[in-house]
Amino acid sequence: MKSILSVGIGMVLLLPSPPIKSGTKKVSLLNLNQPYQDQWEKDGNKRIPFKSVEDNNNLWKDVIKSRNKVAGYYDTEFANRINYCRYIGESIVLQKKEKFILENVLKYMLRCNHTQQQMITRYLEKDYKDDEKVLSQELISLYVYKEDEDVNEFMRDKK
Repeated sequence: MKSILSVGIGMVLLLPSPPIKSGTKKVSLLNLNQPYQDQWEKDGNKRIPFKSVEDNNNLWKDVIKSRNKVAGYYDTEFANRINYCRYIGESIVLQKKEKFILENVLKYMLRCNHTQQQMITRYLEKDYKDDEKVLSQELISLYVYKEDEDVNEFMRDKK
């Protein structure tokens, strides 16, 4: 009887089971290897379409070179922030299935850049040996625009 029970349990465990549905979304693979779908001005006189990812990369390299020329040195922080926020902006545009144009990428890229600048400024101003709850409330406030009244109400209630 014991062997029959063992065989029965073994067969049940070995039978294929239907997949378990989870509440999470499927992971989507983003194609960041595509040119923007619009044009840009080079030397201020001629509209040139983005033909490849290399054109996208060249545009951002030119932005970084211009910044370095103005600053008079290689601004590593700026270059890192541009590259990181560019990735964030492009990813959001593709995930939201918006048109993959420079304007849409810049919209999210600028918000990312603004948030990073606020975080850097905030961390330089304070010594974070405080209570973690206070720290987490401050971090939440960095990610939220002042227009988000629901979150502002939440922040007022928790303080």
